[in-house]
Amino acid sequence: MEWQDEGVILHTQTLGERKQIVSLFTQSHGRCVGVFGGNSKTKAWLQCGGKMKARWGARLENHIGYWTFEPLSTKTAFLLDEPGPLAALVSATALCQVALPERNAYPHLFEKFETFLEDLRSPHWATSYVFFELALLEELGYGLSLEACAMTGVTANLVAVSPRTGNAVCEAIARPYQGRLLPLPSFIPEKNIKNKPHHQEILDALQLTGYFLERNLLGRPLPPARTRLVQQFVKMRNVHDRP
Repeated sequence: MEWQDEGVILHTQTLGERKQIVSLFTQSHGRCVGVFGGNSKTKAWLQCGGKMKARWGARLENHIGYWTFEPLSTKTAFLLDEPGPLAALVSATALCQVALPERNAYPHLFEKFETFLEDLRSPHWATSYVFFELALLEELGYGLSLEACAMTGVTANLVAVSPRTGNAVCEAIARPYQGRLLPLPSFIPEKNIKNKPHHQEILDALQLTGYFLERNLLGRPLPPARTRLVQQFVKMRNVHDRP
């Protein structure tokens, strides 16, 4: 069996001296794992976030298979000097690696993932990351209802989310339950990816998505890379808010 597709590298693991096990998020075949036999030159571009034209082949469909790669984009080198976007990239690939079932296609999520990768060079990379996590929840069946208040139906002044239902509530409804609801930053219901929220708003958004990723989607603690991303935003907030 053999197929060709385009995909983004999620994870690599050394196998012996010259081979690696590579996990790829592909456009038409979802997350797929295979063995790649490269050399010292190919290892330079075999990095998380790299986009590949890939050929996967195996004798039987349920075998692990072998990869043949042709790099399409290796534009992630600039991230070495950008700790925030780098942490976001590593977190996104880690979440895809642990959350996506193997060989299930998610073309809409793949499109969102590619958009996020492009946005890593932009000023709104943080909001793009938040919307990627929301898309991940939605695509895997755990989408949040954030467009209108679950109690009144109003679409204005949405400030919190029920941790039980994942539904948004307006300020008037949320007021008596302060401390028991998850914060909802304004840029999320507005769907304004180019908004420039404060660092605390991004942290609130990550608290919101992280809660449902951990409880509903994964059923276990979030990957360490996701925790490091939150820690990175805490540092950025502390520097930004320093007198």
